[in-house]
Amino acid sequence: MKIVAFNGSPRKDGNTATLLNKALEGAAAHGAEIEMIQLYDLNFKGCISCFACKTIRFATEVVE
Repeated sequence: MKIVAFNGSPRKDGNTATLLNKALEGAAAHGAEIEMIQLYDLNFKGCISCFACKTIRFATEVVE
């Protein structure tokens, strides 16, 4: 089994990361393959409430 945790916090070593790491440690102790993805490291732009999706069917953009 593979467990993937997504940390959406801008603080990579903050409370959210600590909680996710503890959960991943528990899963690994039971044989799971684990991975942590830091969303803050990605060049990602989420919804900014511009309502463009209502007019041009465009909600979010992922910039590569």
